[in-house]
Amino acid sequence: MNGTVVFVCEHGNGKSLIAREWFNRLAAERRLPFHAVARGVTPETSVTPAIADALRSDGFDVSGFEPRAFSAADVAGAARVVGIGVELSSAPERGDTPLDTWEGVPPASQRYAASRDALRARIEALLKTLESAGERRR
Repeated sequence: MNGTVVFVCEHGNGKSLIAREWFNRLAAERRLPFHAVARGVTPETSVTPAIADALRSDGFDVSGFEPRAFSAADVAGAARVVGIGVELSSAPERGDTPLDTWEGVPPASQRYAASRDALRARIEALLKTLESAGERRR
């Protein structure tokens, strides 16, 4: 297992991207050996200006980000797959990688701050879970 967490949302340019940025920042602050990627079930071609601007105001530059489709290659050996507002339990791409499904996250395009805060709270809990699982393996 590697330290990759795959966040998947419908278009790969909203909730999964927000989750990726916050997860990577918080994992780095804690010096944890994990990093995240953002993927979409039906990816858009770019990040909307509103989401890019909101992320920029939080200190993230996503100007070079291009949404990508969720694939089996993304999860090969990943630590976790997180479906945000999408059902992935029967997705063959997931393989046997542990899956979390996060429902009830507000739409980022309409309520960025609420979406970010909901995602960040779940990311904090996920990081604690991953950290404690790592401790048990040592």
